[in-house]
Amino acid sequence: MNIKNNVYRVGKFDQLTRTVYTTANGLPSNCATALCFDKAGKLYIGTDKGLSALENGKFVPVNLGVRNPKITMLAVSDNGLYIGVEKELLEFDGKKVTARRSFTSELVDVKKDGDNTVWVLTKTVLYRLPAGASDFDMKIGVPGNGLCLAVRQNNVVYVGSETGGLSALAGKRWHWSELTSEISGLPSNCVTSLDIDSVGNVWVGTDKGLCVYDNKGLWLTHNEVRELPDASITGMAVAENGDRYLTTTTGLIHMHNGQLSYYGYKRWLPHMHATGVALGKNGSFCVATADGVSLFETRRMSLEEKAVEMRRTTETYNIRKDGWALDRTLDHEGVVSLEEGYIPNTDNDGHWTGAYVGALCYEYACTKSEEVRAAAARSLRALIRLTEVTGIEGFPARAIRYPDERDYGTGQREEWHYTTDQDGNELEWLGETSSDEIVGHMYAYANYYDLVADEEEKEMLRSVVTKIMTHILEHNFRLIDTDGKPTTWANWDPEILNHDHKWIYEKGTNSLQMLTFLKMASHMTGDQKYEALFRTLAADKHYAMNLLHYKIADGHICHIDDNHDFLMITMLMRYTDDPLLRAMFAVGLTDHWRDERVERNAFFNFVYGQATGERCDVENCVDELVDYPMDQVMWTLYNSHRSDLEWDLSPTQQGLIPQLKEPLEAHSRRLLYFDSNRFICDSGIAGKAEELFCRSDDPTAFTMLPGTGKDRGLKFKTCTSFTHPYWFARYFGLIEEA
Repeated sequence: MNIKNNVYRVGKFDQLTRTVYTTANGLPSNCATALCFDKAGKLYIGTDKGLSALENGKFVPVNLGVRNPKITMLAVSDNGLYIGVEKELLEFDGKKVTARRSFTSELVDVKKDGDNTVWVLTKTVLYRLPAGASDFDMKIGVPGNGLCLAVRQNNVVYVGSETGGLSALAGKRWHWSELTSEISGLPSNCVTSLDIDSVGNVWVGTDKGLCVYDNKGLWLTHNEVRELPDASITGMAVAENGDRYLTTTTGLIHMHNGQLSYYGYKRWLPHMHATGVALGKNGSFCVATADGVSLFETRRMSLEEKAVEMRRTTETYNIRKDGWALDRTLDHEGVVSLEEGYIPNTDNDGHWTGAYVGALCYEYACTKSEEVRAAAARSLRALIRLTEVTGIEGFPARAIRYPDERDYGTGQREEWHYTTDQDGNELEWLGETSSDEIVGHMYAYANYYDLVADEEEKEMLRSVVTKIMTHILEHNFRLIDTDGKPTTWANWDPEILNHDHKWIYEKGTNSLQMLTFLKMASHMTGDQKYEALFRTLAADKHYAMNLLHYKIADGHICHIDDNHDFLMITMLMRYTDDPLLRAMFAVGLTDHWRDERVERNAFFNFVYGQATGERCDVENCVDELVDYPMDQVMWTLYNSHRSDLEWDLSPTQQGLIPQLKEPLEAHSRRLLYFDSNRFICDSGIAGKAEELFCRSDDPTAFTMLPGTGKDRGLKFKTCTSFTHPYWFARYFGLIEEA
């Protein structure tokens, strides 16, 4: 990626995906006890009920000549695999068992050093088998219960144990030099994983974090090096490029380029407690947990390929009758299928479909794809249908439902209204329409008009925009519902916005909306009355001044108006030619962007860059898009165990939950639209985390658990949060595909 004049050229990248395997996919048990890729790249999973190999997307049993064998260890050998079956070590050539050895205690690990010496660790004894020898020439008892082994040439051997700390093999008359937490820098005597690097440093995983020992007297832990995790480590694997993969009791940690990336429950792993990790070919790796395994794989792809694939997935699973693009409710956790689940209405069908149409418009403008044009036209007509069903000209419904849909006839009945369409078909529509809806409608109409529409469609858009604006202006800048009353939030009345302090938070936002609506209407219809009213509001009602500081900082608690503001300001700047007004609007936009900058929201940043020409953190935007997960299931998320997080406790003064000072990485946080809180840490975890984890030895001292979301893998979101910023940036030349 090379930056030039605020433009990034983006090449292909490795998109990470994960697939969960359980007994439903052929594993004999969900309790994975060992795992390994052989030299050919085949994945083997050992469980408490047998060994399986992954073939053609399904695990098949491996016959070891033992009924339901408990696998305790897997390791690569010269000719295949070493397999620990409780107290027996098997050698397996990929087809059959070729050798067996029995021991006095359970097999833990097998390693070969630089001298081709094979070391075998059981829970109680370490064995040495020199190259070419037929039998072990050394057997030495292990302090504590042995858990892990690391070896290097010249008989450099370390063993980690459950209670005895780290033991180093030493002396002409071999004995153990015992390094415990009481006499060394070891953070704990429970050593769970080991590795010796190319210069002889020993990397030690413990139940109280990762440390590095120089094989002499220097110890470094999280206290000295922040990038050494202090989590409870359960396993470790090291890639050829130096990346380290650490399994913990709270998920997987990937150490790369001096950074830590966390992959946790439940987007990435089926259980919080990860027990081991194995590395395969081409960037793949597998993580064992207490409830199945996750296979991680990378796909080389471009952002455009990612956007197209995600949009097609949305078209498959998230398009409701008539063309509304909405989240899908799932009947079973994580099961995305046309055979089950359904797409319910929301309070803002028009708004979210409008944002989706906007994304399609930018995609069509970049690609000229007829597939995209057809989708945009379909969803545009769904929006227009919302304006036709109410019987009130220019007053859009929030949503429409049909008798054969699951939620028909439910909800707050005073705002749902039964009617029939022009063909006599019964349906119901939702009133109490808000400013959200008009923002979404007008954003879609203007973008479709500019980027997609033919002359017939432009005439259709002029008609619907005229009706909406006429309704608003004839009712003193309000939407008037069936009961003759103004709806709650659709208020653009200058007298109220400017003089009623109960509207102080909406004053700038709603001023921005109305100026933008008028510019859009003027642009699409050519009617000069809209431009004249724009000038009146901007000057006499000081709406232009209102835009100098339209965002009132709220501690990043409410984000609904942030979404509205960025949708509207990009359109206002597009249609405003007056350089003095543009300069005023840019002041408000810059003020807003500086407040939002910490969120690293790709769409907000791109809007700021496009509208002002200033640098807009494009690199962060691209990182966001690359890191954004392709799996759009709203999984339960648990992140508050992480020690690298900084907490903002100020929301608690208003009775709200604590939140983060900076959002989590895209792959770790909730999947959110632009009106939602990126600073929330957990979701759907209440009750589960208390069951498994606490911060100290005090059993009542549970983790903070600030998440209040109810995400349980039962919702599948649309792609708009990815495709909208991506195609917006592509269209305006902020990013280019290499």
